[in-house]
Amino acid sequence: MLIVHQIWEINTRYVRNALKGHTRRIMSLDFSPNGRLLVSASEDNTVRLWNMHDGATKFLTDENSTMVDDSCYASAVFSPNGKYVAASHSDGMVRIWDVCTGQLMTRIEAHMHLASCVAFMPDGKGLVSGGLDHKLRYWEVSALDFTRFGARSRTTNASHGKSPEVEEQTRTEREFLVNESEVRWFYCVLLLLVFIGTPFTLQAFVYSLSISPDGRWVASSSYDKNVRIWDSCNGATQYIVNFDNLIWAVDFSPAGRHLASAGEDGSLRIWRYSSVAS
Repeated sequence: MLIVHQIWEINTRYVRNALKGHTRRIMSLDFSPNGRLLVSASEDNTVRLWNMHDGATKFLTDENSTMVDDSCYASAVFSPNGKYVAASHSDGMVRIWDVCTGQLMTRIEAHMHLASCVAFMPDGKGLVSGGLDHKLRYWEVSALDFTRFGARSRTTNASHGKSPEVEEQTRTEREFLVNESEVRWFYCVLLLLVFIGTPFTLQAFVYSLSISPDGRWVASSSYDKNVRIWDSCNGATQYIVNFDNLIWAVDFSPAGRHLASAGEDGSLRIWRYSSVAS
């Protein structure tokens, strides 16, 4: 089955272009800052760059990737300067490519299980990833424009038999953590309640994340039907909004002061927020 992107003119509601290539569900789309390129991540285990002028496409690949069951890329985003694309994968890694050359710059061993989402900080010096291991993590990537992470990374190429051109980033600067002991306790209670049919909600998988334009706040949605607002400086939870249904996506407005959430029940909600001085 061939999957098609459709590009729409907003004013006329006219389909400007149809981009064909993916063979399974498209999980994520992101325009480059200048609007000339589009990146897509798919369940067909590919990341593609699309030229908005002529529809030409280019693969972003990792020749040394390890296949896992149902391998797929869950999300892909451009860096704020448009030079790089970061993509999260079902093997738990986040990969970063150079947009101009298509070269893989680094692999980040981000999560124990599927890395479900990724977003660059507005200044491009860091990125945040979320996964099915109940964690959000912040990664320092400020050296991308210099020496492929240089002294900020530890390389493990020899032990893994990977290309010496690619260094692996293993140091995390900050974690946004769900209480691990609480999660284990929830699992134990769930095992007891399954047999009597009682509904139970855990704090669990991260589905979506977004970073405010000023870089101060990180919003995430997860399997526990909560949207959390985190302080990006210290990883502390600032606010929790509970829903009756799963929230598949959250997104800050480019101008700030508004946050959108999209739910399993078909609802789209717009939230207004204001920063509180520290």
